[in-house]
Amino acid sequence: MTKAEIRKIYKEKRRALTEETCANFNKKIHDLVFSRLAIHRYSPIHLFLPILRNNEPDTRLIINTLRKDFAPDLYISKSLENGEMLHVKYDPTTVLESNAWGIEEPKNLNYSYNSETFFEKYRNEDILVFVPLLAFDKKGNRVGYGKGYYDKFLQYATKDTTIVGLSLFEPIELIEDADAFDVKMNFCVTHERMWAW
Repeated sequence: MTKAEIRKIYKEKRRALTEETCANFNKKIHDLVFSRLAIHRYSPIHLFLPILRNNEPDTRLIINTLRKDFAPDLYISKSLENGEMLHVKYDPTTVLESNAWGIEEPKNLNYSYNSETFFEKYRNEDILVFVPLLAFDKKGNRVGYGKGYYDKFLQYATKDTTIVGLSLFEPIELIEDADAFDVKMNFCVTHERMWAW
């Protein structure tokens, strides 16, 4: 299947999930993240905030555990019209606002980093980046919403960056039109298992 076909199918599959099913899957994803990933290795951890009306994996569960049991620098991003993202440290005092797609983003950008500067700041540390996706394949390729924000962000990733997808569904066999600009994941966590490449 192509990315366009996959997007259409998996948006529908997501919409068909009940609230109860999503809650069940999200709890299992959370538990696998903390049982299979060496979370204590990472200080900077970059996450996305979920679009709950789209039934995205609920990263708030992961964030709550990170704050309670670990002490990493947490980051979230703000998407810009030029296709780039700015990255802001995320703590309980961070004020959020919804963007045009209904994604909560940091309102105050006074202390933000562009993608290249973010990875440069932590170039000597192990970095963990959780990425959103609609679907993924058995080779570690992901399909997002098609804007390319994360591929542009991750082109600057250091060799010590671990990229982890979160998915409510198991992988498809192959994304036919994956290309050289698509940044592959190291792992993807579903409610059933953790996939590794």
